[in-house]
Amino acid sequence: MTRAAGWLAAALPLFLALLLWLGWTEAQGFTSADVTELWAKAIVQIDGPGQFTASDAFYPPLPYALTLALQSLPGDHAVPVPFLLSAALGAMILLLWFDNLRQMGTFRVGASLFATALLGLNPFFLRALADGPETMLTILGTWLFARGIVHLRLTGNAPDMMKVAVGLMIVALSDSYGLLISLGALPFLIVAARPSMIAASSTGYLFAMFYPVAAAVGSLFFVSMIFNSALVPQLLETPEAVPLTEHLMILSGLVPVALVAALRNLPTPGLFMPLIAAAGTVGGAYALNLGLNVEGDPLIAIAPMLGVVVTGLRFWPSGALRVPVVIALLAFGLAQSVLVMRTTAVQETRAWALAVAGRGTGADGPTQEAAAFLSGRSGILLDVERNPGMVTALGDIGGLVIAGQPAYDWALEGGLPQTRYILVPQVAEGRAVSDRVLRRFPSLARNRLSGYNEIYENGRWRVFEKTEL
Repeated sequence: MTRAAGWLAAALPLFLALLLWLGWTEAQGFTSADVTELWAKAIVQIDGPGQFTASDAFYPPLPYALTLALQSLPGDHAVPVPFLLSAALGAMILLLWFDNLRQMGTFRVGASLFATALLGLNPFFLRALADGPETMLTILGTWLFARGIVHLRLTGNAPDMMKVAVGLMIVALSDSYGLLISLGALPFLIVAARPSMIAASSTGYLFAMFYPVAAAVGSLFFVSMIFNSALVPQLLETPEAVPLTEHLMILSGLVPVALVAALRNLPTPGLFMPLIAAAGTVGGAYALNLGLNVEGDPLIAIAPMLGVVVTGLRFWPSGALRVPVVIALLAFGLAQSVLVMRTTAVQETRAWALAVAGRGTGADGPTQEAAAFLSGRSGILLDVERNPGMVTALGDIGGLVIAGQPAYDWALEGGLPQTRYILVPQVAEGRAVSDRVLRRFPSLARNRLSGYNEIYENGRWRVFEKTEL
């Protein structure tokens, strides 16, 4: 009981500190696209009409289910629910890392605290925190996976095999990019395996590792087919051109630290091989992502390497200079990561870095203004799945007409709209239109839909009102 109280006493202020950090970036106008989309889905499912029919898949299921559970709690959710989850997961991960370094890594309390603080202050960790619970769960799963394959190489025990399988399952169910991490792990599991296990049955070894992942993902595809929802398109993001030099710069933040931690165990193959395999798994997923573009932000794609770094530090060999070298290595990683964040041109991470520095761009201003204009109105036709930012800005979606309601389905399936208002985004000429209402009625872009007049317009949104009720 005393131990639990001590953990709670440490977790609460850490959770509040991380939540305040997220509140700072939000106040500067930054909320990641993943947080916005996840919260919007939860708002629509919990607070929306019962007949709402989603056409998008419910992937990733683990953070989605946790967000739904929190959103269903009574009260006014002034703080984005994914922020609460992300801060809670961040606090839990940091405490687990501290305990692992202190208990299993035999670092002293002060050294463990210092190392954990450097990890928590690393911009890659803070950027992952702002990206939402999907990325934080992916980091957690990667750490469990990395720990598991090292212990599996050392012991060959079934519980350690289960750690590897559970870690892979967590990353696969937490983020679409986690599927790439699971795929990238395939060749490296052979590298990390005990020779005796491969000699006994290489097929059985890999089957045991990947069965939970295959079963979980296979069930998602099955449910997706039953409900005719689009799972595969949800796994891909809009590509952003990033030159090779910037990719190398991004990799310079965490990869050298992970490699040095692995190479320190070069004389001990039982530690070196699985640590290299863990680093190779994340690196392989990063390489696959260059072609598949499952994760649009490469800085988020490399963030799970933090889990590999912690595992490497935990197995750092004992020696007189062990603690100073580890602290210096983490300090180098932090300084280099700061440089990466300050120089990156990747759009979302660049916006986050500006928000951290107190120079927010105010990109959400037009959405907030349109939401304020619509406050108190009802009968608003909106494609909520393609416009999650408006859902979170409105908060109360009782005035929206959405998929599954007769007025929405009538308009989208061939009839004329009957709602009092229509809300659509501004789309630059020549760009692809994702909003289904605007695709169904393209004349709205020219303010020529019969029976409707434009009553509000800003740089991002247009509102139309029915002329005859």
